[in-house]
Amino acid sequence: MPETVREPLELDDAIVLLLGSPSERLQEGELQGVTRLEKLVFLLERETSAKNWLSESADFRPYNYGPFSAKVYQAVDMLSAAGLIVDSKRKADTEDDTWEKRNVIGSNEDPYTTRDFRLTDRGWRYYSAIRKNLVPEQLAELSSFKETFATISLRQLVRYVYERYDDFTSKSFIRDSVLGR
Repeated sequence: MPETVREPLELDDAIVLLLGSPSERLQEGELQGVTRLEKLVFLLERETSAKNWLSESADFRPYNYGPFSAKVYQAVDMLSAAGLIVDSKRKADTEDDTWEKRNVIGSNEDPYTTRDFRLTDRGWRYYSAIRKNLVPEQLAELSSFKETFATISLRQLVRYVYERYDDFTSKSFIRDSVLGR
């Protein structure tokens, strides 16, 4: 029987672990786009053993752009305020990353702005501390998960979520467009 997590981790810890997990094809300690991050957390809860080591759920619900969790937005704001991540904005090629923020949360942000997340030195120290709560198999699973899902285009990631989790897309304004209907 594999060893289990030493101490349950919270949602913000899962985000730090996602950022810090190694990936051969991504910049170390970074993820691009809040929509990507949100869909990754959604899949993390459903397609990995994270449900066994997380002490809380992100409480995703069907919304205008598929699965939505206000807790993910709150967690990145808290991590940024604590100096564990840098939450930066940059111009994007498409408006994909701001669908939810503009239409669900009500931001007047430029539609061609994306939020990117990067661990700070303090964030890397925190990552090193909390990764000790996971066993090697869990760390490997997290790294494999990131390599699989964080490296595909945002459109592919959203489409994957929409195809696999239909019950979370029932209220989506973009459902037919994403699924090519």
